[in-house]
Amino acid sequence: MDKKGWADEAARDLDEASWRIFDRLTSVDLSEEEIRRVTRPDRAAPEAERFLAVHWHPERAPLELIGQRLKAAFPKARDSLIIPTPHNQVAVYGPYAGVEADAYDPGYGLKIHLLFHFSAGRLPRAGVFLDMLERTYRYRARQLLEILDCLAGPALLDVPGLPSGDLGLEARKLARFCALRLRELVDRSGLIGTPRDELLKNRLLPDFMDALAGEDPRLPPALGVVKAAKKKVKAAFQPANFYSPREIIEEARALGAGVVIPHPPFFWPVLLDDLDVDGWEIWNSSSPRHVEFLARALARANQARGGRRRLLAFMGDDTHFSSKYRPPPGGGPDGRELGFQDPWADPAIDKILAETGQSLAGTLAEYRARLGP
Repeated sequence: MDKKGWADEAARDLDEASWRIFDRLTSVDLSEEEIRRVTRPDRAAPEAERFLAVHWHPERAPLELIGQRLKAAFPKARDSLIIPTPHNQVAVYGPYAGVEADAYDPGYGLKIHLLFHFSAGRLPRAGVFLDMLERTYRYRARQLLEILDCLAGPALLDVPGLPSGDLGLEARKLARFCALRLRELVDRSGLIGTPRDELLKNRLLPDFMDALAGEDPRLPPALGVVKAAKKKVKAAFQPANFYSPREIIEEARALGAGVVIPHPPFFWPVLLDDLDVDGWEIWNSSSPRHVEFLARALARANQARGGRRRLLAFMGDDTHFSSKYRPPPGGGPDGRELGFQDPWADPAIDKILAETGQSLAGTLAEYRARLGP
């Protein structure tokens, strides 16, 4: 499409191609190729006897297909713990349910994440906990619309870090056009308030832009404009829409849930709060550089706990399945694979963990016992 084609006045003139793109991106069904991608792991461990998978996001991938992927990746494993953790929405796999919940620590002024895992049989009495998650989920779901409105309105002028020069101007026009068109599609589709509105996530915009303007040389800087707008919107989030860590942990514990702090490098101070948790991730694919430090810090924290139940060492591959069934444009494997956390096999890390009685086998056995039937 030429420069004139990206004009504001054309953005709301929806054509058949735009509707086809929108319907495909917001469909709850996967194509045959997407199904194939879900069931085929990027790597396998044919001889592995055990694995841990308690921090991952199925997104649109059906759980039964993910089960096939795990069987292909770990054909001989007989000891595992598999619990999905979507953002602010509970998912059930086998006997367990899980969720990654947002919370806000007012003392440190930080938004943090917490992993909750519990017996699926306890869901019927989880009403209050589910209501807390729903409130946060609905606030997060509005974020895409706020990003679209930021790009389409005068607030875009106040976004820092935008590209400059003629190319920057054209990139902003393209980002604005796509935001206006996508907002129009969302509004006319009637999707909000239906089960499909869970697909209105931030990634929908770059996916839509790639489908609409994939060959346009202005697309890469336009995606940079989107990233800057997203950063601005996220920085303005309202803490009142989030519960404190202690509030949501208390409700989860009433269900007998296990609690894990994921990727601590994103919010270091929370480790000082002595929260009622079962353990920390000492490694996460999104924050892999501090594993030795966190392993030693966990050991020191356990020494200070006296007679209290010890903290367990966890690792999280943090696999997001949308990157498996719909990889980013021009991208290959993202390096994450469900059930794989390589530092468990690192001799230096193994030595630190062994000194305090921690191991993958130990975490699997003890955490499973804590979660109960």
